[in-house]
Amino acid sequence: MDGTGVGVHVVCPGVVATEFHEVQGMDLSAVPRMSADDVVAAAQAGIALGEGVIAPGLEDYSLLDEVFRADLAAFGGQSPKLASRYQG
Repeated sequence: MDGTGVGVHVVCPGVVATEFHEVQGMDLSAVPRMSADDVVAAAQAGIALGEGVIAPGLEDYSLLDEVFRADLAAFGGQSPKLASRYQG
């Protein structure tokens, strides 16, 4: 937020190798997981790069731009009227 000294960042790491799922009784040993240390390193690097959204496992950052554009298009396509597919 310009001029306030406050920054906002979102970190989207996917599945992280912690005890979170194990405590829930889930076995994710077969699922590729990122280490917590890698998530922290990526978050710090993303902040230094000025990224608002940090996706540690995403090699092609332009894919996020595509998601953002699609989200804005969907938001802009909203109407205050009920879509015809939901009308009985």
